[in-house]
Amino acid sequence: MTQPDGEQVLQTTAASLRIVEHILELGGASLRELVEATGLAKSTVHSHLHTLAAYGYVVNEDNRYHLGAKFCHLGDYVRTRKEYHRVAEEAVAWLANESTMDADFAVEEHGRVISLYGDLEFANSPRFLVDGSPFHVHTTASGKAILAHYDEERVRKILDRWGLPAPTERSITTEEALFAELERVREQGFAENDGEAIEGFWAVGKAVRSPRGEVYGSLNLSGPAYLVDDETRAAQVELLERAVDRFEREAAAMYRTPEDRGE
Repeated sequence: MTQPDGEQVLQTTAASLRIVEHILELGGASLRELVEATGLAKSTVHSHLHTLAAYGYVVNEDNRYHLGAKFCHLGDYVRTRKEYHRVAEEAVAWLANESTMDADFAVEEHGRVISLYGDLEFANSPRFLVDGSPFHVHTTASGKAILAHYDEERVRKILDRWGLPAPTERSITTEEALFAELERVREQGFAENDGEAIEGFWAVGKAVRSPRGEVYGSLNLSGPAYLVDDETRAAQVELLERAVDRFEREAAAMYRTPEDRGE
């Protein structure tokens, strides 16, 4: 498991979290499967599962372990705690209504990109963004759109931790190529992903910024690459630009005082 440099990780906690992730990856798992996946002793895995179940994070159904419904509450908390969550949800809904492609809003956390709002349907893996699984920032339009607004030191810290793995032949694999791509994103104002995370998957993303200039995340449109030609690409970019403008205007309005609004 990749860990942040200089930070102490409690191994027992890490083992429990790895078990949770394996259950997610496997779509439910038996005790034997989890022992094989973790390399831990059967008794150790059983103890972790018993503890997770006691706190409502795991359920046992016909001798197969699944994640508990408690995670739904955690997910709701993560989404609704964001100050801009209502604005983001409305922006995604507007995009979904205006575009034939899937719309979502993604953020960067701990050097990975994860979708918070949206309903992405095109995927060849059940772990794709629809279930909140993180992706490497350099393989996604959302990740590149966000990185383009970070300074070089911050980008390099992410690369030092996660590297530049290549899930497809189209993925960026060198720092030189990534920084050149980020400069291109800054110049054109949006980022693209053409089969870099998943073969045959295209996406365009544009960063959304707070009234203070911080990066909230990225609004994105995506779908099968075979549907995208120059005309479609231009239309999706135009929709995305309008959605980001709406998002940022609504976010700015949240910070206006009654005096600012002339009340």
